[in-house]
Amino acid sequence: MAKKNRAQEVQARIAEMVEKKKADLAAISNKQAEARTQLEAAELAIKDATASMDLDAYEKATAAKRKAQTALDMYGGRYAQISQQEYISEEESDKVIDSLLSYEEELAEDFKKAIAEPLKTLAALQDAYANSVQEAEKTIRKWTADIHANYRVQGTTYANGTNRSDSPKPVRMTPYMGCSEANILENYLQKAKDLY
Repeated sequence: MAKKNRAQEVQARIAEMVEKKKADLAAISNKQAEARTQLEAAELAIKDATASMDLDAYEKATAAKRKAQTALDMYGGRYAQISQQEYISEEESDKVIDSLLSYEEELAEDFKKAIAEPLKTLAALQDAYANSVQEAEKTIRKWTADIHANYRVQGTTYANGTNRSDSPKPVRMTPYMGCSEANILENYLQKAKDLY
């Protein structure tokens, strides 16, 4: 599955965009601080011009104040835009998401192709194992029916203090279908039939 990793490409793009966002926000914060300083200076100049009744200085100071306030408003607006992730359009965002969804579909198809052969191998191993277990179980039953009956019962203690019964008993009380791992695999392979 040597597929071009679209997720890692997008992760790199995310990291790049986040870093750019941090840098842009920091630059805007610096400009806001400058504008605030200019606003304070203009307000101080307005007070001084008012006190000295200097009309030219007053007009310059009010123009500087208006300019500083406009700059603060503009920087605040841009800061809000960037903070609200309005870096790219919704259409561009949708394209990235769609490309990732498409990438996941490709991964799924590649995965299904890649596991087909191993599943065939596992199915063949499972069949061979199940057939061998059935043959062994059938042979145990034939042995105990035709050659010598079984008197031992695993996990049981009789009055005589042993696991030997006075009468013949089946070797297994419940049918044996193989080890639990094989049974789990068989159940999975039944569900995954379409994959191999």
